[in-house]
Amino acid sequence: MAETEMKMAIDPFMVIQKALISVKKPRITRRIVSIDYDEPADILYVKFKHTKIVDNKPLDEEGLVTASLDKQGEAAGLMIMEASKFAATS
Repeated sequence: MAETEMKMAIDPFMVIQKALISVKKPRITRRIVSIDYDEPADILYVKFKHTKIVDNKPLDEEGLVTASLDKQGEAAGLMIMEASKFAATS
């Protein structure tokens, strides 16, 4: 059987870690239920729980890291724009 090498465009866990460093007060759960990367848009979507999102709140000064808030105002997910910038080695 032929071997196939699979490679992701970015390392989502490294992107999340670096993105949260840029956030002043991350009140984020450590449990991730799903991750989705939109490569053409360069946006990483992270869900911490399955719930309806009612609002979004920028978490950093540039507005690249946004919390998706549930009806209780808790972060139910993250949207990390320009995710490849966070994936770049610094």
